[in-house]
Amino acid sequence: MSRARLRRYFRHGLLPQLFVFEAVARLGSVTRAAEELHLAQPTVSTHLKKLAQTLELKLLEPEGRGIRLTPAGEELQCLCADLVHFFADAEERLAVFRQHKPERLRLAAEPEAREVASRLVATFSSRHPGVQVSLHIADRGELLGRLAAGEDDVYLFELEIDGLPPSQRWSVAHAKGRELARAAALFVREALRDEQQPSA
Repeated sequence: MSRARLRRYFRHGLLPQLFVFEAVARLGSVTRAAEELHLAQPTVSTHLKKLAQTLELKLLEPEGRGIRLTPAGEELQCLCADLVHFFADAEERLAVFRQHKPERLRLAAEPEAREVASRLVATFSSRHPGVQVSLHIADRGELLGRLAAGEDDVYLFELEIDGLPPSQRWSVAHAKGRELARAAALFVREALRDEQQPSA
């Protein structure tokens, strides 16, 4: 079909008019449609009039104190049902893209720093329950490889310094050359503040 013949459907306000018509046709009443759509009755009547003018068709006829659909109106009602199903399907399929992805914090630590890491994670998670935190424990060789590859956000290493109590024998590091995500930056700042430990 020629696009020129479809121009009538591109008019501003046609979609609301179709939804108004669908409600009137389904409920069989301008008054009930106005109540369902939270519109004034004159507004509903105006939408119906403009829709009929746009389509150049008579869609409704008075019948007693009510209305009835013309054959063209019955056909349009079927098309409107398809339209409603289309938008319902579109809403369901697009809704996932409106959901905000949860923030994630990937933490890795040496086995010797497991206790400190667990404590820091517990404290951080209580302050920021919306952040999903994961903790990976591995030996130093694997951690250095992960650090070089930037697989995690923050790394905790054991400090081999005599005289320090075990709870303070750790340092924090993160992959260089890329900006820390908000959750990771928060974790580093709060960990250093809470533990009063200088960054590695």
